[in-house]
Amino acid sequence: MTNDELIFNEYSKIVKEKYPELSASWPIVSGYNIRGGFYGDYSIVIFEHTGNLMMVTGGFAQFDQYNTGVACINPSNIDAVREKICSSFRLSDKDYSVVIIKKDGTNLNSELLKLLERHEYVMGVKKMKIFLSHKTVNKPFVRKYKEFLDTLGFDVWLDDDAMPAGTTVHRGIFQGFKDACAVVFFVTPDYVDKNFLEMEIDLAIEEKINKGDKFAIITLVFEDNGKKGEVPGVLKRYVWKEPKNDLEAIQEIVRALPIKLGEPRYR
Repeated sequence: MTNDELIFNEYSKIVKEKYPELSASWPIVSGYNIRGGFYGDYSIVIFEHTGNLMMVTGGFAQFDQYNTGVACINPSNIDAVREKICSSFRLSDKDYSVVIIKKDGTNLNSELLKLLERHEYVMGVKKMKIFLSHKTVNKPFVRKYKEFLDTLGFDVWLDDDAMPAGTTVHRGIFQGFKDACAVVFFVTPDYVDKNFLEMEIDLAIEEKINKGDKFAIITLVFEDNGKKGEVPGVLKRYVWKEPKNDLEAIQEIVRALPIKLGEPRYR
């Protein structure tokens, strides 16, 4: 069995078990073409989604330091290599997927889960979550940002909206950070580093350490009646911005997110 067949078979099982009603149209599961090759101890397979299981074609791809960006692949740089390959081969986010398997197959499961997460975003069953950290008194101000980001297609975490009745606040906030790709701190003159705000800062830093480039800490400082918000000490290690208006603030948020927005397409 070739690597692409192994990946396809195992991945199909996962998708059909989790999303049986969508499997007929799921990327790769519903049909693909491949290009593949080897680089060091790793096999690299590029899947092109076709939606036609009757026509699976294969091809060879030459991988080197130029198009992988590294002298050798290892567990710590595998995600960066994937991004470099996508860039080098000019692969679109929606129609192509890159799977990098160690020759002994020990990382197959982790690669399949990464592939699943990628396709969950493509299929719209999972959205990029953004956590909005703010003082309760500023909620009306922050809510308009939530509504705008919702319109752009993000899943925005705003405490009372995101936590069903009966949810323990600490647990709800903790899960919100675990699911997020970014946190936006709205630092107004009312923003004081204590209680839940202090916990949110600690959780943000923990997520940044764990997720690295896949998580962004975005701090926006606002002025009200001539008084400016004060950035909490532990957040000063990260860059913060002082937008002059709502448009600048939205631009700063979108620019700082750890994701690439897709090509414009008809609905």
